[in-house]
Amino acid sequence: MYVRRAELPDAKDIAGVQVAAWRAAYRGLLPDDVLDQLSVDDSEARWTERIARPWGHVLVAERPDGVVGFAACGQTEDDELDQPARGEIYVIYVHPTAWRQGAGTALLDQALRHLRADGFREAVLWVLQGNQPAIAFYEAAGFVADGVAKTKCRTDGTEMFLARYRRRLDQDATGPGPQTRR
Repeated sequence: MYVRRAELPDAKDIAGVQVAAWRAAYRGLLPDDVLDQLSVDDSEARWTERIARPWGHVLVAERPDGVVGFAACGQTEDDELDQPARGEIYVIYVHPTAWRQGAGTALLDQALRHLRADGFREAVLWVLQGNQPAIAFYEAAGFVADGVAKTKCRTDGTEMFLARYRRRLDQDATGPGPQTRR
């Protein structure tokens, strides 16, 4: 498994991973019609834009058979926090066919390395409330809920209830780390 910076041609694979992961992980947490209407084409357009412009670090986890996950991280977008000191993991998604095979850990490890290299002292992330597998994954990696919650309203009107998790970046990385290439 390799983790590398995303390139423009990866946008379609990233979109496919995101749609598949949302449909599998959020079933029962978000309305079925919202999940069923997710579009790889719409998501691909957003990821093409994000990869093309400076937006922190966009990473992909890749096996010989293709991209199986992705992550994005950078300076926190959370206005309530001291932004220069805190980085944020914006997203980590792994295709359901690759769950529990190390891609999520590899992506988290590399995202934390990038945040450390960028000089951040703490990492934050937001998790959909009720997403117990993700919560367990982040807690095992040293993230702790800080009691802050927010509601994010999607363009379709769906409300997503999120909880904030934090961890200091002087803690050890989440694992031995994957092979990395640029």
